[in-house]
Amino acid sequence: MRVKRYALFALLSALLAAWGLSPFFPPPPWPWALVLAGGLGAVLGLRAMNRSLLSAITEPEEVPERVYVRRRLEQGPKVVAFGGGSGLSRVLKGLKEHTANLTALVAVTDDGGSTGRLRLTFGIPAVGDLVDCLAALSDHPSLPELMAYRFDRGELKGHTFGNLFLVTLNEVAEGFALAIREANAILNLRGQVLPATPEAVRLRALLQDGREVLGEVALREARGRVKEVFLHPEPKEVMPEALEAVRRARLLVLGPGSLYTSVIPSFLPLREALAKAPGRLVYIVNIMTEPGETDGMSAYDHYKAVSHHLGRRPEVVLVHTGPIPEAVLKRYAQEGQHPVAYDPAPFRADRVEVVEGDFLEEGGLAQHDPAKLVRALLDLV
Repeated sequence: MRVKRYALFALLSALLAAWGLSPFFPPPPWPWALVLAGGLGAVLGLRAMNRSLLSAITEPEEVPERVYVRRRLEQGPKVVAFGGGSGLSRVLKGLKEHTANLTALVAVTDDGGSTGRLRLTFGIPAVGDLVDCLAALSDHPSLPELMAYRFDRGELKGHTFGNLFLVTLNEVAEGFALAIREANAILNLRGQVLPATPEAVRLRALLQDGREVLGEVALREARGRVKEVFLHPEPKEVMPEALEAVRRARLLVLGPGSLYTSVIPSFLPLREALAKAPGRLVYIVNIMTEPGETDGMSAYDHYKAVSHHLGRRPEVVLVHTGPIPEAVLKRYAQEGQHPVAYDPAPFRADRVEVVEGDFLEEGGLAQHDPAKLVRALLDLV
């Protein structure tokens, strides 16, 4: 296989496109020539890498097994997962082992770091969480590392290859919806990854003390109790594939992830579709609170916030009730994070089904284990 060669070619092509977009390059037409050439090279390089990886399956005895696995996954349940950040990508990694009928609907309101810089420069939705989910659904073991590669010097310092890849596709495809469709096709995913909206919206939050803030970074820095969040401006476009996936899904999964900056923004553009969707709606509560966002909020508070913003109550709530090692608790407490308090009484009063269990992953972090989560989710189908 020539995987590394093709990956290097794609990386260099993306760098060429980024160079053409640099304000320090000579005036047009040369910059756009570089953008187009680099973008095309990145697409062709990833396509070639994809074909090379697939061609590795050459042993005849492996073919029946591969065909069986593919058919089994194609017969799996239709699942739509909402969110962003590491929480959503971890759920996707578990679900893709059981179904190929999987859609990730990703929040696009992040305005910090590399993603924030790129959306400000190019006027596009946030790409960082989309990149993470694309990598999570790929069958290629080298893709997550390639997508996560972060440049450490020059004008590209702080940017990842994955972010630049999507930006380049956006420039070449003349539109973000077309770019994300092309990314799905190039990477040969188990399922599909779509933005909650292809528009460059931001998060607007109204706090309980009356303050109003614009942007995710500003919300975390405000450190106030959130009353309600909105998208600004109100999005007018949702991808048809997203609406169709919601309509046909047997299971609609919200979270885990940051309540106000990942989970809720991921479903706001699709509230009407979700209200009519026949699939079972499941909300996965975070294990720990998040500083400046959910300080002091209980599991029931999380559930109420989701229900309020969605206009529909989740039928099932998954809550981690297992032990958390003392060393982990102390480390998180230093960052202002504490276990999300859980009391079953208010859920019983609302006649909400709660799935309790030990969903913690081993390894020293307070995060969900994908395999444990997926077992619980598939039991609900």
